[in-house]
Amino acid sequence: MVLFGYVLPTRGIIMGTKNASVPFQPAINILDLASSAESLGFSSLWVGDSVLTRHRLEPLTTLASVAASTNKIQIGTAIYLLHLRHPVHVAHATATLDRLSNGRFIMGVGSGTNHESNISESTNLGIRFSERGKILNKSLDIVTQLWNGETVSSSGVYNFKNAYMDLPPLREPPIYVAVTQFDKDSGFPLSIQQRIKKHANGLMPQTHPSQYSSMIAHARDLLKTSGRNPSTFQATNYTDVVISETEEEAFSQAKDYLSYYYPWTIPDAHLKKVGVFGPPEMVSKKINSFIDAGVEHFIIRFPTFNQKNQIELFADLFNL
Repeated sequence: MVLFGYVLPTRGIIMGTKNASVPFQPAINILDLASSAESLGFSSLWVGDSVLTRHRLEPLTTLASVAASTNKIQIGTAIYLLHLRHPVHVAHATATLDRLSNGRFIMGVGSGTNHESNISESTNLGIRFSERGKILNKSLDIVTQLWNGETVSSSGVYNFKNAYMDLPPLREPPIYVAVTQFDKDSGFPLSIQQRIKKHANGLMPQTHPSQYSSMIAHARDLLKTSGRNPSTFQATNYTDVVISETEEEAFSQAKDYLSYYYPWTIPDAHLKKVGVFGPPEMVSKKINSFIDAGVEHFIIRFPTFNQKNQIELFADLFNL
């Protein structure tokens, strides 16, 4: 069974309150959208992350509110920039969130792109940007050890002795690893290979169907070589979708929204390659091409200012 998740617009509402030219409803209620998505049949709810750039609601506190406003739907981060936080604090917060949500939390992690705004963010938070992948892997070690009730000591980026947390999560949250770099011959970069081997319960790329099956196959091979069971590995894809009467109108909505969302310009060709924009029949055809490539769980972002309309159209189209 293919699952569909919805990315809540935690940045979108900030865009609407800070810039009068953004046609986003400033009063839009994230919790109402979360409840609506659950009632419409979406399987998961997701929030993005940034601290000092691409401003948005803080992800873990937002998910705690979402958990209290919903019943059974999975909640997750897409993605969480773990390397920007102290891992002991993150272990405490995420274990609490998993308990309060009755074991519904999924932790999607990644290290971000090398755009200058992300470099500046890392610098201001005291993190060496060039070492972010290494720091993320070390932080995942610490978080998962604390989740499992181990006593942990660390030296290097984080220096502490005999840290122990008598508050395990209800169940160990699945970790989905975000990836943007992949080569058909060499696979993922080394730090990402290490992350997948040791910690990944799922892969979270944002790519096109022609490359997807190779990425998932490579990730599952990495799990095999590390002695882990690849059959439980969740194949997800972060996918932008806008449904409208024409392809031109749908793409125009996405382009307009993303021009406010990112401090950089995304080439049209790339947007069209990884995104799904158009009338219902076109959207259905491309989503099915992703399914044929192996996607098991879609994480859908609707890059448009009319969120409620899009989640309703999407739910109706796929009979959620």
